[in-house]
This record gives sequence, C-alpha cells and structure tokens, in this order.
Amino acid sequence: MKKRRSGALRGLAQVGTRKKPNGSTFGDVLESLGDRSFGWGLMLVGFMNMLPLPPGTNMVLGLPILFIATQMAIGRKTLWLPGFVTNRFIARERWRAGALSALPIARPLARLTRIRYLRVFQGKAERPLGVLLLVTGVVLCLPIPLTGWLPAISCFVIGLGLVEHDGAIVGLGMTIAIAAIAVAVAMVFAIYFGLAYAAR
Repeated sequence: MKKRRSGALRGLAQVGTRKKPNGSTFGDVLESLGDRSFGWGLMLVGFMNMLPLPPGTNMVLGLPILFIATQMAIGRKTLWLPGFVTNRFIARERWRAGALSALPIARPLARLTRIRYLRVFQGKAERPLGVLLLVTGVVLCLPIPLTGWLPAISCFVIGLGLVEHDGAIVGLGMTIAIAAIAVAVAMVFAIYFGLAYAAR
C-alpha cells in the first residue's frame, strides 16, 4: 500500500494565516505547527549552517541547535521561544511571500518523504533524539577543522523527518549525526597526538 505524505512542507504558506486572515504573531505560527515546530527550527538552523559562511560562524549559528535540542531532551511538546520573538506580528502578505519563495525547495523534499515509523514520535522517544542533537550541536560549535558540515546536514535531515513525520528520514539524520560525532572525536585525537608528537 502506498504510504501517504503529510503535506506539512507544501502547506507552509497557509500556516501563518490559519487563525487570522490579516496575519499572525510568531507565537500563533508556533502553536499551529505543534510538535513540528522542533523540526522547522532544526531545518532552519541546519540550513543556515550549511551555507558557505566565514570560518567560525558556526560557533554562533550552532547555539540555536543547543537551545532546540535541550527542549527536546527535557520532553517539551512544542518549541518555546522568548516573548520578544513570539509576540512579533507577521503580515499575511509577508508570510505568504516568504513561504512561497521556499516552495521550489519544499516540493522536491516533500516527494522524498512519507508518514512512516511513527514510533519515533510517540511517548518519550524524542528525548534520546534531543540528547543526540545536543551532542551534535556541541560538535557544530567547536572550532575543529572538517567537523561543521556533517552536524549541519544531520540537523537539517532530522528536522525534515520531524516536520513530515517520517521516521526513516529521522533515522538517516541520526546516522549522519553519529558519523559527525565520530569524525569530531577522531579529529580531536588526531590533533592531540599530533601536538604530543610535535612536542617531543
């Protein structure tokens, strides 16, 4: 039987106007997203860290991942943001324009996903995922060569899986995250033993 898609990515343009026809506050949008709010946050921050930015930028842009992952690890159901962010009003035209500009990316991504392996999203299953993301976020923030891209990619992929309720995509992102942590540990050992050898 063909597994159905959630349509969450392609329905993004309607989220900001679902409650109020003239627009919504950012808090209203987060409430509408529900448990998918963590996924959207991870996708956004992951994408930002995948951009070709100056060295060291990930030490700052990686901090939001720690913020999101901590909330997942302690079992929050939706993403919490401070009031000065959630109270910000987004006009309907501005929201729809931003959302529609993302559709060329959202459509092909949505075709790759299905609603499957829903146990990943039930009960306390997201807490271990939050812990893994927390470690991944620490790796992203560390100034270690060759360790920035994999954590960012893993956060984006896990976020995509959370948004679309696709456990297989989440599993793929977790695999990338574990690989990113392994690469970081290997680099730390390589640097340590390299310095120890040079000091002889």
